[in-house]
Amino acid sequence: MRELSAAPYFTLNPFLELFRTGVPILMYHKIGPRPPGVRLKGLYLSVANFVRQLGEFQVAGFASCTLAEACAGGSGGPRVALTFDDGFCNVLENALEPLAQHRLRAIQFLVPDAIGKLNEWDLRDGEVPERLMDASQIRLWLQAGHAIGSHSLTHARLTRLSVRDAREEIFASKKTLEDTFAVPVDHFCYPYGDWNPAVRDLVMEAGYRTACTTAFGINTPATPPLALRRLTVRHPTRSLRSLKAKLLGPD
Repeated sequence: MRELSAAPYFTLNPFLELFRTGVPILMYHKIGPRPPGVRLKGLYLSVANFVRQLGEFQVAGFASCTLAEACAGGSGGPRVALTFDDGFCNVLENALEPLAQHRLRAIQFLVPDAIGKLNEWDLRDGEVPERLMDASQIRLWLQAGHAIGSHSLTHARLTRLSVRDAREEIFASKKTLEDTFAVPVDHFCYPYGDWNPAVRDLVMEAGYRTACTTAFGINTPATPPLALRRLTVRHPTRSLRSLKAKLLGPD
């Protein structure tokens, strides 16, 4: 198996052997065309590429699984967990039908204080605005058989907060989502992948079963459930195409 290091995910072939040794968790953000002025272009994936990726998993025999199942191991065919950070409207608009067509399930990590609003945490860094799902749209997501999790109350960098404020972000986000949508919220995602043992312990205390990081890798029963690894999905730039060529070697 070739060393993939922290290569972003775009197509299954270079990762197939690795993915069959555990459970990959893919990290998406926005599905659809990039508007003018976008700074973080890699957070967008075209609908065509998203559909192609789902088709690759279907052809290779992968089924989707929950984050709890990603930790559990067990027998059966290969599995993949699909995660979306932030709750962007373009995911509901562009990913819901392809997911249904390929019989795959996913989870959206939501920011309760931003439901129905804009991605204010990105705007502070000069990014373009994108609309976030409102409560009725989130209910459509749930009705389609998908799950939701917490991405903190305000998309805060948790390690930069006091313990008291970090606790509020972690605990209040869970309660708000559960009270609003009447479903258990058992899964957390550290905003920016920013966490440390103190933050992890608060997540555990709040009663979450799993928490996702941005650390590269796949997951096995030995992976700590509150430090799950994920693979960033992004369209390859020229440099990434060069990396892919090196990984695959000559034809």
